[in-house]
Amino acid sequence: MEVDKGLRYGKLGEQCEAVVRFPRLFQKYPFPILINSAFLKLADVNNFLRLCVLKKILNVDEFVKRVFSVIHSNDPVARAITLRMLGSMASVIPERKNAHHSIRQSLDSHDNVEVEAAIFAAANFSAQSKDFAAGICNKISEMIQGLATPVDLLKLIPILQHMHHDASLASSSRQLLQQLVTSYPSTKMVIVTLHTFTLLAASSLVDIPKQIQLLLQYLKNDPRKAVKRLAIQDLKLLANKTPHTWSRENIQALCESALHTPYDSLKLGMLSVLSVLSGTIAINSTSALLQVRKQDQLIIFGILDALTCLSTDNQFHLNIL
Repeated sequence: MEVDKGLRYGKLGEQCEAVVRFPRLFQKYPFPILINSAFLKLADVNNFLRLCVLKKILNVDEFVKRVFSVIHSNDPVARAITLRMLGSMASVIPERKNAHHSIRQSLDSHDNVEVEAAIFAAANFSAQSKDFAAGICNKISEMIQGLATPVDLLKLIPILQHMHHDASLASSSRQLLQQLVTSYPSTKMVIVTLHTFTLLAASSLVDIPKQIQLLLQYLKNDPRKAVKRLAIQDLKLLANKTPHTWSRENIQALCESALHTPYDSLKLGMLSVLSVLSGTIAINSTSALLQVRKQDQLIIFGILDALTCLSTDNQFHLNIL
C-alpha cells in the first residue's frame, strides 16, 4: 500500500523513494503474488523511473552471470524461467555464445515447459543475431520435419520469420515453409505458415513479389474464409510496406477477387488494400484496371474514392478480421 501510494505521488522524488523501498519490501514479504504485483506497478511508471532502474544495472556481464547460473539447475521450471529472461534480454546480449548454446540444448529437453521457453528465446535471439539465426536454422528445420503433431509445429514455425539476415538463409527457410504449407493443409497450419511466409518476405525484401502472388492464389482458390482473411491482412501489410513491387497482374487479380467474392467483409478488406495502393505508384487508371470491365471499373473507383475520404477520418477503422 505504501509503495503504491508513493508511486502515485506527483513528485518524482517521492516516486523514486517508493522504488528504492522495493528490495526491503521483498525481503520482508517474500510472497510471489506480492512480488508480481510490485513489478506490475513498476511497469506502469513513467520512462524517467524506468531509466533510473535500468541505470542501476552497471555491469551487464555481472547481471547475466548471476542469471545464467540458474541454467545449470536440475529444476526444468527454473531453467525455463532463465531461458525466458535471456530471451527478453536478447537485444542487450545478442552474441553471447553461452546463451546460444543453452538455448540449443534446451530445445532437445523432454520437459515441455523448458522447450516452450527455449522456443521463445530462440525467436528473440534469431531476430537480433545473424550468427545465432544461421546456426539454429538447420536445428529448427530438423525439429519441424521430425514432428508429427501440428500443435507442436505451430510453436516452431514463427521462428522462421527471423531467418532474413542473408539471402541463402531466407531462401532455405522459404523452401521449408513451402513444404509445410503443402504438407499440412489444415486451417491453423496454413494461416501460421502463410503469415510467417509474409513476415519473412517483408524482412528479406527479395521475395515480396512471389509472396504477393502466393497470397493472391490462396485468396482466389482457397474456400476457407479464415484463410482468405489472413491473405487480405498480409496483402495489406505488403501494400503498405512495398507498393512498388505490385505488378499490373497482381492488382488486376485483387480487383477480380473483390468483384467475385460473395462475402461483404472480405470485399471491404480487399478494397481497403486497393485503397492503400491507390495512393501510390502501384495503381493508375490506364494500366492496372484496364482489363476490368468498364462498369466494374466505375464500381471499384467509386468505392476507392469513398474509402480514401473515409480513411482521412480519425474515427474510421477497417477491421477485416
